[in-house]
Amino acid sequence: MKIGFRQFVINPEFPVNRMLAHHGEKIQDVDDDLHCRMLVIDPCEEGKKPWYHISIDAVEIWMEVRNQIKKTVEEALGYEVDMVVSATHCHNCPCMTTDYEWNKWLLEKIRENVPLIEIKEYGKVEYSYNYRYFNNLGDSREADLKHKVVHLYAETLSFYGDGKRIGTILMYNSHPTIKELWVGNFTSEYPGYCIEKLSQRHPGEFFTFMLGPAGDVSPHFVREDRDYAQIAVLSEKLIAEYERQLADQDKKTAVDKFIYREKLIPNETGLPADMGNGFIPPFERLTDQEKQIIQRKLENRRFPQRKLEPMEHNDYHMFSQLILNDDYSIIFEPFELYSEFYGAVNKQTTSLISISNGFGHYITGLYLNHVVMHGTFNSPFGPQLKKDMWELFGKWSCQEDVDF
Repeated sequence: MKIGFRQFVINPEFPVNRMLAHHGEKIQDVDDDLHCRMLVIDPCEEGKKPWYHISIDAVEIWMEVRNQIKKTVEEALGYEVDMVVSATHCHNCPCMTTDYEWNKWLLEKIRENVPLIEIKEYGKVEYSYNYRYFNNLGDSREADLKHKVVHLYAETLSFYGDGKRIGTILMYNSHPTIKELWVGNFTSEYPGYCIEKLSQRHPGEFFTFMLGPAGDVSPHFVREDRDYAQIAVLSEKLIAEYERQLADQDKKTAVDKFIYREKLIPNETGLPADMGNGFIPPFERLTDQEKQIIQRKLENRRFPQRKLEPMEHNDYHMFSQLILNDDYSIIFEPFELYSEFYGAVNKQTTSLISISNGFGHYITGLYLNHVVMHGTFNSPFGPQLKKDMWELFGKWSCQEDVDF
């Protein structure tokens, strides 16, 4: 089996749009380096393609952009690959939805760097997977302040080549929105900070980041400020948890299966209230936070309504799974899922990663019975899509097939 890593800086070389270009301004300066990171695993088995994971400091990765990246990588290599492209979901990053010149520039940077990935062959490849409940960087941002997050995990997946740890995937399911949005320079937020510091403390090892189901989780009620300094304060707490897990890797398991599969699920859209998603409790039960959300909906939007880009209209959503062996797999999905969807999988054997191979905004849980920060009014997805996803996650978590 072969494994390779590479990261490279993608700081804008010209002014680009902020996330969704709400103010129409373009900026270029950064508070820290933005990166694109590449992880390659080649099972070296007949009939199986090399698998590429590309992580980009961006808020979103639409399926059309993912397909462009895949085509670019395959052109650079001269052969086909399997691929997952994920966004770190850092909100103070260039906008891949509205800035096409930025996307073109990034594609060329990827094309230049793909041949430079250092890929090594190992006689024995193992992994160590750890996870633990962790709510010191993010927690529930539910509007009634009563629905605590049960599924909130810091996770590490480390790869070992011939007995030596060579790379680690860091995972967490809280929004990277510590710093105030649309203010100041671009930043890679807590994912970038954690990777930078851990890379310094573990020289020679590769680190990348994947975001779990963070739709209802953010630093909203955890942060004490919204400036850049607070990123360091909260990130150091998460780093301490990652270090604890990195030090507890006595159990290592062989990567002896390695299967990648994809599935498309039809889109289902409509008004939330028409599809049973728009639940509003009686007025006397509303908290001040819930009243504020309802009031904002009744008033004008915070920003003028933006015309959707062509790439934002999808008939299908892509889901995929990477299976390392009978005991562990990663499921990738495109939405800002609410953490309730962790309940569909066996957490001991499955990681669930969001904002991958597409982007579809928020999907609330199956049993919504209160006003939520996002979704009560503006989550345009129906109950059938939710049920299909729940079934898919459950069966894939058990490494079973699913047929809709």
